[in-house]
Amino acid sequence: MNKLKKALLNNEVTFGTWIQIGHRAVAEILARQDFDWICVDLEHGVIDLETTAELFAIIESLGKVPVARIPLNDPIWIHRVLDAGAQGLIIPMIKNALQAQSAVEESKYPPFGSRGFGYSRANGYGINFHQYIKEANNEISIILQIEHIDAINELDSILKVDGFDATFIGPLDLAGSMKTVDDLNNPTFLNALEKYRSVSAKLSKTTGMHIVRPNGQNIAKTLSEGYKMIALGLDTVFIEEKAKELLKFSSC
Repeated sequence: MNKLKKALLNNEVTFGTWIQIGHRAVAEILARQDFDWICVDLEHGVIDLETTAELFAIIESLGKVPVARIPLNDPIWIHRVLDAGAQGLIIPMIKNALQAQSAVEESKYPPFGSRGFGYSRANGYGINFHQYIKEANNEISIILQIEHIDAINELDSILKVDGFDATFIGPLDLAGSMKTVDDLNNPTFLNALEKYRSVSAKLSKTTGMHIVRPNGQNIAKTLSEGYKMIALGLDTVFIEEKAKELLKFSSC
């Protein structure tokens, strides 16, 4: 079982990060760190599918779990990214149980879903075809992204859908749906997160959070609140923040 899926099923903490720059050097540098998984952002990053497959290969070769955040809950994207070798899928903007069920079904082979069969990079271009299709339904991590107030309002029914491994908060979109994107300390936003955590705990569902600008304080807070799948920053933020930090010394 891949490390991410095993951790999610055991409700253990995992740390990952986000890639928006589609260059192998970025994947190599981040995958050589102590992250458990690396997510290739196909929604907001400018990364094509061919580059994605190359990034997956690099991430996997360095012992980390390759994950993709796809642009939308769409069968074509789900099928193609899985065929490219994703071992985890973060599926965005899930707002209700019907959308959650569709995402799960498109991610799994029959008889549990409707994913199509074919030779692909994921199964060694056919070399490992039969082994892959036998194991894929139980090996691939499916994470539903909760990032709209509609999803918070429908959370109980979403979490009762079978076949996914965790949910994951997209904080900026969730705040945006409540018109608080410029204030992540707004009580309305914080109340939505509290509801997310409490309903998830009641139904024994693993929770996730992307800390866009991580530091010691907000990482400790996120852990104390019970989140288990935690994304720390992203490549573009790492570059920006380090550059700003060092340029402070230029005036000395």
